[in-house]
Amino acid sequence: MKASFAKDVIIARLRQDPVFSRMEQHDLESLAAVMSFREYPKGSFVVNRNDTSTLLFLLVAGRVKVSVASPEGKELALSYLEAPSYFGEMGVVDAAPRSADVIATTDIEVLIVEGKDLATVFRIQPEAAIAMVSTLTRRLRELVARLEGMAFHDATHRVMRVMLNVSTASYESRGVPVIEGLTHYEIATLAGTSRETASRVISNLCRDGVVATKGRKIVVDLFALRDLVEREQQDGLARTRRRPRV
Repeated sequence: MKASFAKDVIIARLRQDPVFSRMEQHDLESLAAVMSFREYPKGSFVVNRNDTSTLLFLLVAGRVKVSVASPEGKELALSYLEAPSYFGEMGVVDAAPRSADVIATTDIEVLIVEGKDLATVFRIQPEAAIAMVSTLTRRLRELVARLEGMAFHDATHRVMRVMLNVSTASYESRGVPVIEGLTHYEIATLAGTSRETASRVISNLCRDGVVATKGRKIVVDLFALRDLVEREQQDGLARTRRRPRV
C-alpha cells in the first residue's frame, strides 16, 4: 500500500471513531504519521499469547475475540470486542508478554500504534487517554462482576449478566441495545456454561418479553434485563449468606 494512500485510509478510519471524528485535518495527519493500517481475515491471530510486543491496536472495523486456551485445547473466552474499540494496551503499559490471544471473528481493520508513539497520540488528542481510562475501568468492573458471578451465582444469572454487558456496550457505542454477531455458544463461553443452558435462558427471556430475536440479532430491553440481573444477584447473595458454615 502506497504511503499516501495508507495515510488517507488512516484519516478516513479515524474520522469514523467518535474519539477522533471532530479533530482538525492537520491533527489527523499528525496522528496518521505515527499509525499504520492493516487488514486481517476472519480467523487470524492478531495477537498471540506470550508474545512480546508493545503495539496498541485500534479496532476500526469488525469484531475480535480475546481468549486463553489450555494445553489440552480448552478455550476460555474473556471478551468480544467490536469496532470502535482497542486492545493490546497491557503490553504497551508494562512490556510484559501478552496475556491472551486476540482472534479475528470477522474480517477486521486495525490501526496500529507503537508503544513509543502513544504519548504523541495523547498529546495530539487528550480525549483518547480519557477514553482509554474509561474503557479500562468498564472492563475491570465487568471482570469483577464476572468473577462474582462465577463464585456466587448460577448459570442463568451469568448468561443474563453477559447479555446485559454486551447490550449495554452496544447502546453506549451505537445507541441501540442489541447483541449482534454473537452465537449462543459464544454467549455461553463468556458465561462459563454450556450452549444448551445459554439457549434455554435466551428462550425464556424471549418468552417473557425481555429480549426479542430479529434474524441473528437479539434486541434487549435494558431496563427489564437490568432489573432481572439485580434481583437474581440479591437472591444469590441471600442464599450464600444462609449457607451453614462448616
